[in-house]
Amino acid sequence: MKKKKETSIQTGYQFLSLLVSGLWKRPADITPFRVSGPDWKGILRLGKTQAVLPLIYDGMMTLPEEMQLKGEPLLRLIAYVDKVEQLNSGLDKAVLDISARLAGAGIRSVLLKGQGNAALYPVPEHRQCGDIDLYTGAADYNRAAAMIRTWKETRGEHPESVKHIGFVIGNITLELHKEAFRMPDAETDREYRILENEELAKDSCRVHIGDIADGGEIIVPVPDFNVFYVFCHAFHHFMQGGLGLRQMCDLSVLLHRHHGQIDETLLGSRLETFRLDREWKLFVCLLVNALDLPSNEAPLYDPGYTSLSFKLLDEMFRDGNFGQYKDFPDFSRLPRLLRKAGSLWIHHVMFFRRLKFSRRQTWSYYRYMWKTGLEHAFR
Repeated sequence: MKKKKETSIQTGYQFLSLLVSGLWKRPADITPFRVSGPDWKGILRLGKTQAVLPLIYDGMMTLPEEMQLKGEPLLRLIAYVDKVEQLNSGLDKAVLDISARLAGAGIRSVLLKGQGNAALYPVPEHRQCGDIDLYTGAADYNRAAAMIRTWKETRGEHPESVKHIGFVIGNITLELHKEAFRMPDAETDREYRILENEELAKDSCRVHIGDIADGGEIIVPVPDFNVFYVFCHAFHHFMQGGLGLRQMCDLSVLLHRHHGQIDETLLGSRLETFRLDREWKLFVCLLVNALDLPSNEAPLYDPGYTSLSFKLLDEMFRDGNFGQYKDFPDFSRLPRLLRKAGSLWIHHVMFFRRLKFSRRQTWSYYRYMWKTGLEHAFR
């Protein structure tokens, strides 16, 4: 059993002060640090589990010198931030190279999340990065995959899912998508599939990634759909295993940078169609309360969700990015049957915890879990 590490209220306030500072590139509020001084151990632990350490570093650098991190911990943090900067630089170059090579073969690709979201941050290289997600759609998917397999840099593949296949290209991972997202309910997903196909066929939105000299533009989803998609993806991870504040920072910068471009009526209609309207209000209430997104930049903001949004924040603090830090036993070394039973138990506990946030979506995802689990078992 992992040892549970509680986050004190004071440490949480200090962490959020630095995160907000780094996210919006402004001086940190030093009020939470005047009571007891910085809890650097707790702050750095949260920065790691929430995958936002580079933003915490940016916020820390705005504190008075006597409050800043020092010594060996500071050197380790600087080294970590430098590594993230290098990874971002490598991913930017890889995105542009891969998309250009595909385009040369007549294959159009759309960049999902990741480096496209990073481009909207005040300091793009300080968004903690992962892999590359490129969408080609179903029509070009097999041709693109076959082409990538022939590249000398391609070192291996990850198992194919219903949405994508993974490739290890050099030292990066590319997920090639025929679908960007899938709704848990089959009937709802059929309706969503029409929307996704239409929206990701649009070429009207591009972002510049990389530095001035070596950077370039790449297609990303149009703002109205991108905001909806990024939210759906974040909510999906929340229901399936866990969610970190990195994804909430992504949604915040999307809403901030595209303020005035989002059709609130259209967004509201889509959320109601897919029964995510209450869930959206919960998430944007968290953005306003925890990440200081201006309420006038948060479409459909409803302060009635304030209390529940802080419970959502507690859940994120406890589970960490993608739920990687959940306080559950490790069943990975047990025999297969016991491992599967342990995993099933964990999923039931997680779904029980999610009920207070969304009863209707919890039951949808519960059914989805059994459906996909049985499909995998009988393959």
